[in-house]
Amino acid sequence: MDSPSLHHATAIPAAPYSSRPPSPPSIVIPTPVLFHSSEPMKVVPSYANIDPASLSVRDLEIITQNGKTQVAHDSGHTWAYESRRTAQPILDFLYLGPSSVARDRKWLRDHNITLLLAARDAQMAELRLMAMDKVADELGIQAEHVDVRGYHELIRAFPSTVRKINDHMLSVYRGQALSEQDGSMVISEAGFRRGKVLVFCETGNDRSAGIVVAYLMAVFGMNMVQACQFIHFKRFCVSLDEEMKYVLKTYEDILIAQRTVHHHELNASSAAANASAAGPAELKKGKRGHEDTMDDDEMGVEQGGPTKVAAQDWDRFHGRGAFAPFLDAREDIMEDD
Repeated sequence: MDSPSLHHATAIPAAPYSSRPPSPPSIVIPTPVLFHSSEPMKVVPSYANIDPASLSVRDLEIITQNGKTQVAHDSGHTWAYESRRTAQPILDFLYLGPSSVARDRKWLRDHNITLLLAARDAQMAELRLMAMDKVADELGIQAEHVDVRGYHELIRAFPSTVRKINDHMLSVYRGQALSEQDGSMVISEAGFRRGKVLVFCETGNDRSAGIVVAYLMAVFGMNMVQACQFIHFKRFCVSLDEEMKYVLKTYEDILIAQRTVHHHELNASSAAANASAAGPAELKKGKRGHEDTMDDDEMGVEQGGPTKVAAQDWDRFHGRGAFAPFLDAREDIMEDD
């Protein structure tokens, strides 16, 4: 933005600036750091990275087949344009593809799909442009949908969508239980049929891809960058725009917060139970207040500045000089005169 004329303004900007709204920086998804270009990405499910309030240890074992390692090879070496019209197995039980695959009855039968999960634009859903109930009824499989009007609604849909996939996988497993012994289910390995899920949208590269990334973060404990890299190795044509990346990053922060809180609650409950068994416990210390984060020995008390600065924030303020965004134009005029 050009500086105002000294004859018509009483203030001038101290530095160049723009009048456009600020925009966040781009989220870069780098190429995975691997020893060799042909080396695959590997993910091993770990309960330490899972929110204990969402899944039990046994549930995670059922869904992941006792923590089976998931492997992704770089599909860029063998990718063909036509590959975008089919679906790829992101996990050994979860496929990602376009809506045309959900209408391919032969493909669904050949891959033993048991759940169709559509990520639909709410306006298109109202027009029934992606109807899948008929196909699901013909094949005797389950059909679910997630209808959103924009990426901003996905952040609320992620938890319920992840739960739908997990509930389906557990339901298929428990539906084949022959008996129970000591609380454990007995499954016939010979006739066992595992649940298989197809997640799709119009292209298989947009909302449905975001849902699969969210699932990898919630159930496999991957961070957002790792999950995006993993899914790109599997389905090369996936390209998430900046808005979707920020939605997924926000969901990652929510997952971390929930996981931290619930693990803390479990540890506190366990410690309380142990203390109760051992004898009378000391009074529990209250939650640390804001004053406890302040350290008078490390306060940045400067003349004309703030009287207190949180110790953990001192590095942000130390050595930073004063900066006024605008200067008085009248002073410059007087100096010129």
